[in-house]
Amino acid sequence: MWADDGRYRPGLLVTGDELAGSVHRDLWCTDCHSALRATMHARRDAARDACARCHERPAAEYDAGYHGREGVSGTVPKPTCVTCHGAHQIQPARTRTFAHRASEQCARCHEQMAERFAGGNPFGMETHLAGVEVATCADCHGYHLVVPTEDPRSPVNEANILATCRRCHADAPANFVDVQMHIPRGAIPDDPRLRVITIYMLTLLIGTFAFFGYLMVLGIRFELRKQAERARLREGAGGVL
Repeated sequence: MWADDGRYRPGLLVTGDELAGSVHRDLWCTDCHSALRATMHARRDAARDACARCHERPAAEYDAGYHGREGVSGTVPKPTCVTCHGAHQIQPARTRTFAHRASEQCARCHEQMAERFAGGNPFGMETHLAGVEVATCADCHGYHLVVPTEDPRSPVNEANILATCRRCHADAPANFVDVQMHIPRGAIPDDPRLRVITIYMLTLLIGTFAFFGYLMVLGIRFELRKQAERARLREGAGGVL
């Protein structure tokens, strides 16, 4: 697999048990490794070329998307087929287990967004904590044709996002898309609307506790003075009171 430094660390020994649970268990090694060369593991697009022989449409979408562009990730190597799907123990992509694991791969490069998704979003918290069947990264952003939000082809583009939400939330109203999905951790959100509401609620909460706390202090002081006054009266009356 690909290491954090971008270099491939191939496992030269692949057992039958590893392939037994794979969707490719009926294939021969040479179906993917058709041209064995010393440099094939050094090429990041070697897996993409092998996969494209059977998966033409996903490969074409990948090439047209953000992840397929050369040099798009700067110092971070761009993801390939094996980054998300794995090399030998490949599981069916329709299972939610695969979707959750793929989201973990997204987080390797999109760490800040993943942290916001997992920390401040119901979908993200349920996925991160419980692994239940809720929306993951690819359900909203797409699988192979992943493009920036500004691109009209993006499922989360301003013109498409409501239709994307309605794939799961069929009766979602127009203002459903106003919800901020990637909420930064911290007391004060970045979104101006959430910022105003948060500051208002914090002010109301702190003010309420401060007001009733002040009343409680006054009540305690009043009770202490009353007890002290009773003690003085009791002493003056010879302890009768």
